[in-house]
Amino acid sequence: MNVYKIYQVRNNDEKIFRAYAFSSLDQILREHPDCRGELPQLPRAAWVHLYSYVTEQEPSLDWLFLLFNRAEGKGNVPPVPEDFTGHSMSVSDIVETPDGRLWFCDSLGWKEIQWEAGG
Repeated sequence: MNVYKIYQVRNNDEKIFRAYAFSSLDQILREHPDCRGELPQLPRAAWVHLYSYVTEQEPSLDWLFLLFNRAEGKGNVPPVPEDFTGHSMSVSDIVETPDGRLWFCDSLGWKEIQWEAGG
């Protein structure tokens, strides 16, 4: 079994939400230069683990985007899981792949990131 974890910016803290939600990685790095590095280091506390998608398949990040972007019917994508309660997948969402790597959904494509040390 493969587990893909989906993280979205916390919406219960207005300051955090404004700082990160629906922002491109470039925008975040401009506004938070302390996040820069070989792999950008984002504050774990700003994102909440919202959902774990368990599958025997190895879907691409783009396929997961279509699934959780509520794009059923496009590219053989099934309906979004009924127990998924987040917003439609968008820029600033993060997917953790089964190998533990973190992928930031950016304006165009995916960028690998990591949680900041101690986060």
